[in-house]
Amino acid sequence: MKTIHFVLLLSVFHVQCASGQTGSYPELTVMTSLPSDLKECSGMVDLGDGIFAGINDSGNAAELIVFHTGSQSNGLIRKISIKGASNHDWEELASDDEYLYIGDTGNNSGTRKDLCIYRVSRPDVLRLTEVYSDKISFSFSEQKKFSPSNKHNFDCEAMVCVGDSLYLFTKNRGNAKTDLYVIPKVPGKYEAMHLDKFDAGGLVTGAGYRSNGALDQLALVGYTTEEKGYHPFIWRFSPVKGNQFFKAPSKQWLYGGSFQTESILWLDDQTVLITNESEHGDPGFVFKEVLSNE
Repeated sequence: MKTIHFVLLLSVFHVQCASGQTGSYPELTVMTSLPSDLKECSGMVDLGDGIFAGINDSGNAAELIVFHTGSQSNGLIRKISIKGASNHDWEELASDDEYLYIGDTGNNSGTRKDLCIYRVSRPDVLRLTEVYSDKISFSFSEQKKFSPSNKHNFDCEAMVCVGDSLYLFTKNRGNAKTDLYVIPKVPGKYEAMHLDKFDAGGLVTGAGYRSNGALDQLALVGYTTEEKGYHPFIWRFSPVKGNQFFKAPSKQWLYGGSFQTESILWLDDQTVLITNESEHGDPGFVFKEVLSNE
């Protein structure tokens, strides 16, 4: 594996708990470079056996990028065209045993009235180069105004699939918090129900959920934009009971550097993978991080 040493904001990496305590933190380790076809990677899911699927955000084709992370054959495997879908602003990927869910949920200026999630067959993704999609359309129950703004709370780049529902975590430019909404995970048209709010202290851009039967955990990734940079953070909520994500004990990791982190997924009970966009001139990587309790 390749190790990268970042220029730090406070001269050392540190981890900050909900209590405000800090301590030393190990270096971020690069698992692999992202394929050049994923320059604007905004979501990623694990397909098993070291194979992942990723998406690019707005301005790119409606397709999945399937790639390796193994030491012998890193890089692109194939592209999968998503029929019946368009890429207005794809921002997140989630999955269950049957489907992948593509979140066309980006809403930078707060004006969109066509937010949706495309559902595609997971078995088809594993074997085909073209797959057909169903559409889950939704709006936010709390959004009443749609005039352009750069200080609104109705952008969304983070989503997880739990049980029979999809849970959406907003990217709030207005107050640096995140709002939690829920919709069914079956095709239809819905008004997303508001469930909760959390003070993330920055812009939430990705979510990952893991259940091993005994331990349910949520991870959120994002960044702050202080000091004219993108400074990553992770929040972990564990153990989670049902959909009471923000009622669980929480812990935050803060990092230096200026990477625009965009997606997160669990590799095992303690390990997450994170991606960043490379559109600002930064290389695109898959980072591997251990979220220890120490």
